[in-house]
Formats: sequence, structure tokens, C-alpha cells
Amino acid sequence: MGSTQSSLNRLPIHLALAAMLAAGLVLSGCKTTKPETIETAEPAEEGETLVIATDEVIDPAFTEDPDAFVVDPVTGINEPAYGDDATGSVRRIALLLPLSGTHSGLGHDLLDAATLALFDIGNANIELVVADTMGTADGAAQAAGQVLAAQPDLIVGPLFSHAVTAAAPIAQQASINMIALSSDLEVAQPGVFVLGIAPEDQIDRVVAYASSQGRLRFAALAPQTRFGQRMVQAMEASVARYGGVMVTRAFYNPDGLALDETVRELTQYPLSQGDLENQIAELRARGDEVSMAAVARLEGDEGVGAMAFDALLIPDSGAKLGQLSAYLGYYDVLSPSVRLLGLASWNDPTLAREQVMQGAWFATAPDNNRSWFGNRFAGAYDTEASRLATLAYDAMALAAALTGSGSGGDFSERAITDWRGFQGVDGLFRFHDDGTPERGLVVMEITADGLDVASPAPSVFEPPAVSMLVAQ
Repeated sequence: MGSTQSSLNRLPIHLALAAMLAAGLVLSGCKTTKPETIETAEPAEEGETLVIATDEVIDPAFTEDPDAFVVDPVTGINEPAYGDDATGSVRRIALLLPLSGTHSGLGHDLLDAATLALFDIGNANIELVVADTMGTADGAAQAAGQVLAAQPDLIVGPLFSHAVTAAAPIAQQASINMIALSSDLEVAQPGVFVLGIAPEDQIDRVVAYASSQGRLRFAALAPQTRFGQRMVQAMEASVARYGGVMVTRAFYNPDGLALDETVRELTQYPLSQGDLENQIAELRARGDEVSMAAVARLEGDEGVGAMAFDALLIPDSGAKLGQLSAYLGYYDVLSPSVRLLGLASWNDPTLAREQVMQGAWFATAPDNNRSWFGNRFAGAYDTEASRLATLAYDAMALAAALTGSGSGGDFSERAITDWRGFQGVDGLFRFHDDGTPERGLVVMEITADGLDVASPAPSVFEPPAVSMLVAQ
């Protein structure tokens, strides 16, 4: 199993794990629960361990040879003796999760996923040290302080942005890199790497695809909230990056008041003849097949009385999206003249029932490995995994890859920001020096029959634009 783990450095994680599963690995009877005392799930493989950084003494869910247990000097908890500590070959990974409080159920799912990853990978040199953030900023700061006593090589978590903000200074002061499970790019910084699938990345991907399809005039219809404003700002940056024009933007009351009026104001300005001619000229200058098809579309009936925009971002979902789509249909915002653009929350086949939503594009993580993970998790714990559980699984697989790199592991920023990236359940990802992630996302199209792939996720990342290598 050790040789399989070492291949995780550059091979797709799911391929290495599939090889292990083929060998007959089974994990059972170890679902963590959420009683007043936290029950842990320890892998059955000798040498792997899970330590809870808390003042409580917790009985492990797995039982092992009592002669192989020692008392951990940090937590006072019995754990398997390694025999490797004297040589320093054991690598400790700290995991900060909300194991109590409002979000304890989600926290335990993430813990189960992390434990499952370590079991699947089978690296006997990884020790997992877990601390409860209680879902609060103060709890996260306390948890970060607790795990430092175990001298971890890497910290995974916390989950929520306020918890990351509280824990990050503690990790940085100790010069320990952090793989945060949050999707909030505002908490990213050197040494604090955001693993979550950020909505800004989703917007950038779908705008890039829309631009490649000849859509150059963009608009946004967003809630009048901090999140809505951030999404519009992200769109403006992406539109400029891919050569488009941000025509207009409108913000609606998040309580749903006066939606009709907001949509009407957004759609009341038709495309001027001058703007139409400018867009046709720009598309002709591109000269590619997609652009010339867009020229034909604009020179035909679609160019007559067209909207001032041909792509509209709506960073919302659920009932609010249903209300907005009804008003958009009333004001003739329909595909293919205008393509609606959305986030991963649109990954819902039932949206195809709404005619206005047919033809819409959104970016999301590829589903190729999610069914495998869902079956694996259900088989191990006899329950369905939370949507975010894959983050913990991929984070631990990343930690294992870093453990197997270099001589005795490499958890440096240089290793974490390797431009080739890593392949996980949620697809290809890599980190930039500023802590922000880059994801290999797929663009989906909502059709009358459900969801179709409009643009597949990349299988590899492009190398850096400027090489730092000097030919000798």
C-alpha cells in the first residue's frame, strides 16, 4: 500500500484510490456520532491513528491490541504506539472542524470523510489530530492552539470563513500552512490556502465559456447584499479579462420585494444599432467558427430589437430564482438571444421544467467521481455524505500526497502551490501563492431533457505563462 500512496504525488487521487479499493479494502462500523462526548473513528490499519485534541478522554470506535497503545502527552488519549516517533517519520495533520454546536452534523460528516481518505490511502506515517471549533471564531482559535501542542506539519480546516480568520494568525505564528475548507476567497492569503469551490471561480469559468461562444455583452441581476455585490465585482473582472463589456447591472431586494420593477428596469434598454455593429465587427475580427456563427445570429432576426446584453448572471437559486425567471420570461429574456449564467447551485435537473432556464449555463465541479465517493461513503458509514464531505476527503488526500513528496514529506508553500495541481473527487485543483484556488470546473447547460455538458472540465493545468527556468 505504501507504493500506491507514493504515486499520489502526481497521479490523479481517484485513480490511486481505485487501485486500493480493488485490493479489497473495507471500512465498517466506524461512523462517527454526535453525542455529548465525541466518538472517534480510527482506521483499522496498524500505524494509522486519530487523536482528539481536547481535555476529554474519548474511547476510540475501533479496538486494537492494547499493548500497542500509549498515552499521548498532549491529549492524554490512548493511541497506537508508532515506534517511528524517535526517527521523526510520523507526520501529523491537524483537522479543525465544528464537531459540536449548530453545525456538528456537517462537522462529523467531514471527519468521517477525512478518516475514510486516510484509510483508503493507507499511509502508516500519517497521524490525524482533531480539534473541535464548535462552529465559532473563538472555538476555532482555541482549537488551533490545542493542535499546536502536537506540532502538526499541516492544518486542514476550519470550515467557516470566520473560523479561518480566527485560526489563521495562530497557524501563521507557528509557521504552519493551512488548507482551509472555506470557499470564501477573502480569507485566502499566503500560507492560508482556500480549498472550497469559490463562487468567483465559477463565475470566471462560465464567463470564459460564454465569451468563447460569442457572448460579449454581459449584465448581472444580483441580490442587494454583500454577497451579491461581490459576485458582480467578480463578473466585471472576468468580463474585462475575456474581452467583453459589462452593459448593466441591477440589484434586487433579497426579501423579494419589487422584483418585477427591478427586472423591468434591467430589460428596458434595447441594443443600439451602433453597439450591434461594433459587436459584429469585433466578432468578425476574431474570425473563428464560433464567432462567425454569432455574427450570423446577430445579423439575423436576433439582432432586431435585441436586449442590450446577451448574457445575464443571476447568482441566486431556489425559490428566488424561480420568481426571477418568471419575470424574465415575461419581459422576453429568453435563450438563445440571452443566455442565463449561474453558479453551481443550479446543478438541479428540475430547473429544466422552467422554459426560461433552458439554455442556461453554469459552472460546477465535475461529477465524474462523486458517485464513486457517494457509494464509498455510504458503504463505509451506511449514510449519505453531505455535499461538502468531498472537501475533507480531498484535503486529506492532498496531505497524503505532500507527505509522500520529498524526503520525509514537503508541506512548504512551494509544494502546495505546485503548478501541476492535484486531482481529487471534485476534480482538478491547484493553489496560487496568495492562497486562492484554481479549479478545473465543467460548464453545464440546462436543456429540456435535463443537464448536459457544454464544456468539459480540463484534465491538466497549463504551465505558467512565464517560465522561471533558465536554459544552461
